[in-house]
Amino acid sequence: SIQKVGKNILQHLFSGYLKLLKKTVAIEWQEIQFVTGNQVFGFWHEDSFLMNLVLEELSGKTSPVDVIVTADTRGDYIEHMLQACGGHALRVPDGFAAFGALKKILQDSYEQTRSIAVALDGPLGPRHEPKKLAFYLSEHAEEAFVGISLSYSSCIRLTRRWDKYVIPLPFTTVDVAVKDYGIVQKKAIPNLPVNAD
Repeated sequence: SIQKVGKNILQHLFSGYLKLLKKTVAIEWQEIQFVTGNQVFGFWHEDSFLMNLVLEELSGKTSPVDVIVTADTRGDYIEHMLQACGGHALRVPDGFAAFGALKKILQDSYEQTRSIAVALDGPLGPRHEPKKLAFYLSEHAEEAFVGISLSYSSCIRLTRRWDKYVIPLPFTTVDVAVKDYGIVQKKAIPNLPVNAD
């Protein structure tokens, strides 16, 4: 179908652009004392594109990272890009159906050394208002929550989108701030920085 062809073209464009960024973007870590073992990484939805590269580097420094991704068609694009960076998507439906999927994720997390990453204000906002998912996982799996915030030397921002999605430009320097909050309970969500300072 035409839809399928369009989707394939888009996926190739995205992964091609990611490859270009991989070769040209400088990622500067502000703090890189990672605890090995399982952690729950949280980031802002607007940084999703570059997080593919950040998570790829993180996987090399700690345990492999699985990313929670929406089960709808938008998730197909995200999964394709993650796979291009050696990542793995955990598809979780929105709403009530998510609970069954999350139980399985928690169960697997106990049994394997894998970290989990999630867009805090995803899948659809509001922007910079963290949902409880990451903190629920931190509390129930008894794993540290690690917040990741990014700043870009040059990028395009899609200001009409709810998340003001960022597309980094080639030869950008990206500052990555990583903060370990320890085990966080979903009733006590910390104040999270929006940019890497």
